[in-house]
Amino acid sequence: MPRLDRANKTARRLVDRLPVSTTLVKFLIVGGLGYLVNQTVLFLLYDSPAGFALPARGTDLRLIFVTISDLTLLIASIIAVETAIACNFYWHTRWTFRDRLRHRPLPVRYLIFHFTSIGSPVISVAAVNILTPAFGLTPYVSNTIGILLGASWNWTWNTLVIWPNRPTTETLP
Repeated sequence: MPRLDRANKTARRLVDRLPVSTTLVKFLIVGGLGYLVNQTVLFLLYDSPAGFALPARGTDLRLIFVTISDLTLLIASIIAVETAIACNFYWHTRWTFRDRLRHRPLPVRYLIFHFTSIGSPVISVAAVNILTPAFGLTPYVSNTIGILLGASWNWTWNTLVIWPNRPTTETLP
């Protein structure tokens, strides 16, 4: 746990200089890590040979009322978002909100986290799949825009529902 101690000290130094809470700084650091995970997975599945099992880029998917202009981009962006959600849950549980009461079992908290986080991935996936074909932005710029728009949604749900501010003195896993 020496790395977490260093990260806690770094977060504390940032908070001492800025008028924000340690929890918010940790939330933003974890969000930044989730962003890197999301972008990396998106790149691996969309722009590298690692996405060999996906349909060819530019493959259309025609549904009843809508046409997806790049099925590969849709699949890659969904997998990238899901991977980032799992990463963020792990770090929020172990670091950001570790001092908060956890009255639900871990799988239940994960499902609630995932359910309440749905707004952010929907925003992110929509941004990638609308801004990229419609405005010619790269998927990475579109993804960044979507992630930034979803951050406030996540902060609200994380602090009010998943890990409400009820500190406890008991040792938490």
